[in-house]
Amino acid sequence: MEMQRAQQSTISRAFSDAAVFCAHVFSDLRMAINVPAELKEQPVETVANLPFADLQEMFTDILAAAGTPESSIPLSAVNLARRAQLLRAFDNPETVLQWATEKVIAIIADLPRIAGDIECGRNPGDVLDPYLFAATQSLLCEGDFRSAIGATVTHKSLMILETLMGHLHEEIIGRMRGNVKNPEPRADNSELLDFQLNPFPGADVLQPPLADGDSLRLHQIKSKTGTLNSSGGRRLAEQMRTLRMAYPGAELYSHSLVGNTLRGHRSMGGMLRAEPALIVMVGDSSFRVLTGSANGAELLLRLYQAAFELAASETGYSVETMTNAIFETFKERAADAGEGWLESVLHQSTRGEVNSLDSRTFQRRRR
Repeated sequence: MEMQRAQQSTISRAFSDAAVFCAHVFSDLRMAINVPAELKEQPVETVANLPFADLQEMFTDILAAAGTPESSIPLSAVNLARRAQLLRAFDNPETVLQWATEKVIAIIADLPRIAGDIECGRNPGDVLDPYLFAATQSLLCEGDFRSAIGATVTHKSLMILETLMGHLHEEIIGRMRGNVKNPEPRADNSELLDFQLNPFPGADVLQPPLADGDSLRLHQIKSKTGTLNSSGGRRLAEQMRTLRMAYPGAELYSHSLVGNTLRGHRSMGGMLRAEPALIVMVGDSSFRVLTGSANGAELLLRLYQAAFELAASETGYSVETMTNAIFETFKERAADAGEGWLESVLHQSTRGEVNSLDSRTFQRRRR
């Protein structure tokens, strides 16, 4: 069923021509605008695959020709261009946008809010480095302690968001037109091929054939070329080799979405040695294959832009607000201890129960 849905959702099958596509965009935004006659019977791709700037210009001209008030044209054209790219990417943009927004809102709950959130991570050994904090204060923040806290909050937040992005990429690209997200395996060992429980181990996204003679395409997706080390890349390539033998004629891809060169790819050599048939791509080349559009990277950005804006509006999270609250905590703690702010950070990161600091007396907690 999912394979058939993906095949029917491709842009050329969903819309008969460019005029029908534009009419759908106007309808989605509840705008009663007549579509220019010259778009009728033009291939839908002539409009749907335009970059954002060209879409904005096209809708600006259409709105002006329709007699739209000049003051409202710029914002309306931006909204129409955004909607056009969302509709190009997904057969049901609202469902995907809602899913992505909920995921972002959930991860915002993990962003730093109190002093303890930057002083120690989920691993008890991941404590705030007082020496790096001192360097941040002196070298990056002109000696300002509050700014150093803000930089630390931002750094912690970016690390959390970076983890989120990898999960979002796989799911959202898997929901794009023509694609199928490979579901999480139900088998006990996720790396073993099981035609019923885990038919595509190692693949993140599947692309069924669209016409006779086309091949099944199986894709691994990572954020950047440095995401995997050589051993991890080789292990994934071995999984893809298993898929090649299980599905003769299938095309195998490994993608790094963010990047503009394969130079410096840490795991490509090991991957190609393990599976020479694997096609390794980065950046724009990956997006062209994964989305079928020359502006695939923009399509993904458009969804993220909408989801991030909705999540920010709903949560109201602010680095500045959290920084001020955390600064007050550090300030009060230092005052209570009768020591400097930086010394307070140092002592919090290095002092603990005596028995927990020496392997001769340390006892692990038993579950």
